[in-house]
Amino acid sequence: MASSLTGLDSVKHLVNSDVSIERPSRWSDTNIEKPALILTPKTEQDVQAALQVAKTNNLAVVASGGGHGTFVTVSPKTLYLDMKEFKTIELNKDKGTVQVGGGVVTGELSKTLAKDGYYTPLPNSNAVGVVGCVIGGGNTPLNGLHGWMADVVVSFRVVTVGGDILDVSSSSTGKELTLFNALCGAGHGLSVITFIEIFIYPIADLNMPEGKVWTRSLVFPVSAIDTAARLFLDLLRPPPAASITLLGMRSPPGTPAAGVPIVVLGYSYFGPAEEAEKHASLLFQEDLVGKAIMTTTLLVPMENINDKLDPLNTHGGHKAIASCRLEKTNIEAIKNAFQLWLSVTTKYPDSQKSPLALSSLNSTKPTELGQGNSGSSKFVEGRNRDISAQIVTICQKEETMAALRGFMDDTVAELRKGDPGVVPRSFPNNLRFGINLEEMFDKERLAELREVKKLWDADGLFWSPFEA
Repeated sequence: MASSLTGLDSVKHLVNSDVSIERPSRWSDTNIEKPALILTPKTEQDVQAALQVAKTNNLAVVASGGGHGTFVTVSPKTLYLDMKEFKTIELNKDKGTVQVGGGVVTGELSKTLAKDGYYTPLPNSNAVGVVGCVIGGGNTPLNGLHGWMADVVVSFRVVTVGGDILDVSSSSTGKELTLFNALCGAGHGLSVITFIEIFIYPIADLNMPEGKVWTRSLVFPVSAIDTAARLFLDLLRPPPAASITLLGMRSPPGTPAAGVPIVVLGYSYFGPAEEAEKHASLLFQEDLVGKAIMTTTLLVPMENINDKLDPLNTHGGHKAIASCRLEKTNIEAIKNAFQLWLSVTTKYPDSQKSPLALSSLNSTKPTELGQGNSGSSKFVEGRNRDISAQIVTICQKEETMAALRGFMDDTVAELRKGDPGVVPRSFPNNLRFGINLEEMFDKERLAELREVKKLWDADGLFWSPFEA
């Protein structure tokens, strides 16, 4: 379609002729078609020029940092803005912040910060865009210590639909403060974010052994789901420095039992080893250890904590994420959800990389941060819920993904049976096609968000998942 577009002189140098005729490389190919144009800006002036081209040709702009959003739509009427050249990572130790470019992914930031002895809350992946995480809330293993990623934002630097370059922060006023708050948790489709400034923290302040994360894992056969689930329940309401995960997966290729379903109970502690061993003492009981296939206790450098999940980061194929945030759960809900996972990944062999995970964090800090005008104005809901469940469906065939949609719905419904009487909640990082947006925010907040959209992008230049 590029040959029929007009006004391209100002962006010719941003077009990669090798990729501009193809669809962009993303984690999931679902609903990703060949766009009208792929541009790779290097400066904010390039972004301004790209937005003008989109206006001239009536194209919707999709800005991409990490390319991992499974709910993003790219069509022949899309101008795809690949932000991969915005790789700035600039520490300001005096302020305790870092400026991060719009194309930086989580692993790059984690490893760069660690070299200088710092960290910031990041999710369980090395490959997702930092900006994308923040504007979808940003759930991380460090929620218990620092709150959501949206809570550690200092400022955003954006290019608006009108081409203005603005810095917005919690100190902004008027409509710029409104924009800042929306970007903290529901920021898709409001502007192009070129840089973000977030707080950083010294690794040494965690008092971890050798400066490394204390981890303990027990691997059970899937037949021992009852034992693993009860253990997970017994560990609930963990201390703020802890992150607990109950993971259903299949043994990876290259292992002795490749493809065999297993259940992994993992415990990570971002603090002193003696505290970790005290809080996780259940994981050393002989009767439980005896039921496990394998047990490990490791000290893992902060920058390597997500490396074991790198095989899941391969682009292509079809992927989707369903999730729910829960105040509580029970043994029946967990076992039924895992049985659904086992059945569907057995029925569809190309879906066997799909994991099911329940995680628990202490919600005291996130809840406190959500109180008062500053925190409550941000678009993060369900702060008081300790438990998150996440179903990541990974498959190669489009028809398999169609079948897996029912599985995702059924699994979320089953898990919510263990938490009756609460309003259904997920968060925008885990949006998926066809989801009821009231699972993200209530009607009033959705209406507020749409007013922000009208204020900053009245004509809908930017693609948004929150359009009515």
